[in-house]
Amino acid sequence: MEYVDSEKNPCDDFYAYACGKWREKHEAHTTATTLSETQINRQYEDLFSYLLRNLSAPEHGYPFYRKVLTHFQNCTALERPNLRRYIDLLGQDLLSSLGSTHWMNVLAVLGRYGYHGHYVQMEVRWYNASHHMIFLLPHNRDVNLSLTSEIYNAISQVGPSWPPLNQLKEQFENLEQNLIRLAKSHSADDTFRKYSLDQIRNEVTELEWDEVFRKQLGRSMAADHVFQVDDLVAIKGLVDYLNKTDTLLLNRYSVARFVSHLLELPHNPVANWANGKRSRGMDCIRHMRRSLYLPMNYVYERSFYARRRSADELVIHSVFKQLQEQLELRVQGNALNLSQELVNNLKAKVHHMRINVGNLPPNVSEQFYWASDQRWNVGRDFYENHLNSLLYYYTLVSDLEGSTNQKERKIWYSFNMHTPEFPDNIDATPYFYCLGNIIFVPYSYVKRPFFYAGFWPALLYGDLANTLGHEMMHAFDTDLVDYDAQGNLRNFSDQLGQVELYNSAVGCLNTSAVMLNERTSDVSGSRLALQTYGGEWLSRLDNGRLYFLQFAHFFCGDTGDQYHDSGSQRLNYSLSQVPQFAEIFECRNGTGMRSTDQCPFW
Repeated sequence: MEYVDSEKNPCDDFYAYACGKWREKHEAHTTATTLSETQINRQYEDLFSYLLRNLSAPEHGYPFYRKVLTHFQNCTALERPNLRRYIDLLGQDLLSSLGSTHWMNVLAVLGRYGYHGHYVQMEVRWYNASHHMIFLLPHNRDVNLSLTSEIYNAISQVGPSWPPLNQLKEQFENLEQNLIRLAKSHSADDTFRKYSLDQIRNEVTELEWDEVFRKQLGRSMAADHVFQVDDLVAIKGLVDYLNKTDTLLLNRYSVARFVSHLLELPHNPVANWANGKRSRGMDCIRHMRRSLYLPMNYVYERSFYARRRSADELVIHSVFKQLQEQLELRVQGNALNLSQELVNNLKAKVHHMRINVGNLPPNVSEQFYWASDQRWNVGRDFYENHLNSLLYYYTLVSDLEGSTNQKERKIWYSFNMHTPEFPDNIDATPYFYCLGNIIFVPYSYVKRPFFYAGFWPALLYGDLANTLGHEMMHAFDTDLVDYDAQGNLRNFSDQLGQVELYNSAVGCLNTSAVMLNERTSDVSGSRLALQTYGGEWLSRLDNGRLYFLQFAHFFCGDTGDQYHDSGSQRLNYSLSQVPQFAEIFECRNGTGMRSTDQCPFW
């Protein structure tokens, strides 16, 4: 209640009313999410400090802890950037033969660390609820190299003498222009097609595909192994051009792009290093949470969350189940007049949706974590540890793509081990993952003010039900609706586009929104949550007001981003589409929070 500005009229601008005094209490750009993230990072920092002082603590005998502590120590010992160290760790054999090694072989070595941004891209991606696949793509025409003096000084120590910085920049820019020109064929339609390895060999004969796969993935491929390929015509054109281009130039460009990529990975302390200062513990923790997702989540679970899990899951799964049942009923009601086949497919998607609290594999033994621990090596300094963490992640993903062990696969598809390239600093709020048909609830969310297992219903449903409802409705948004219950891409949006009532509902919402898919989820998720909470709860004393205030605080201080409108826009618009809000706050017709144009989306 201390954030409420009682001088504002909630019917004119509910955000101004509910979050009016937020800025008085917190710094600019602070949200409830950033407050929660800061708390978690401090918990890590305090734990590491304690364990480094107490070498006999029992945690030292658990999986991951010793290696995480070593990584943390080496990171905080980082005194100044030494980009040359990254390059040296690639191996002297590779560096001494940049003028003679085929460009794709160099790219395959860099691909072992997850780099695949140029020439011909080969990467392993999560494909559906039970499989990864290898994707082949032409050069990424949207990303070019920014050759800084720091990168040039590091790479120009490798091999024969290098041209001056400006001259090399010009050579790289000319190369990029040619790559951009070839990166898409005239017939490209931005869709992936399935090709066997044998078909790829026959279409692009100028590349030793078997050798490339062995170098990057560590194994051979059968001739009938299936790949997802984007524009094989463009790939063939790029291969033809690159095979005729100066090998040394191509490989120098690859090494420069690789170093640039490492610096651009989220929260790399080397990139954020300030002159004369060592890395701070908090910087290192942010970096480790991104680059060592499974080990860091395991540490947080065992040290902080395990004791709360049972009580939390009892409540969270109960609310999730209620929302599922309500949404299934809503789909079955078929107010949009969809075909019965589409109704059945969408109901199946809701019915088979899963939820994972904390984002670790549920119900696994310690042996699973010990086996994962054995695959990960730490080295002598930050640079070696950083590369090893990348190697650890991408080797796991590569092996998963080729594994036939169904028991092991089931474990790995029960959670989302984020790629180190994930743009945000860990998952800050729950999110729906379309390929797995699963909602992940991160540790940063299962904390006050968002969630507490003992909350009154008005507070519990005001945030948890609205948040889960929002994420569930992403399964039906205008983009992710195309993924079915098993995470396979279907043509559901094409079918929906032929339904007049559906098009009308989407058109009603598609005004002044940064992202239509967020608006549809805000509105339909709020309605679903309120329907689930519903009944007489709203009319009891101040329950209705508390419900909407709790919902509002999720948005306080949020200025928006490229994917979301500002918190004030999202909150006010979604609640203006909920008639019960106007009833609870006694808003008259014509006020800002009582929209006369109610959009019938789901």
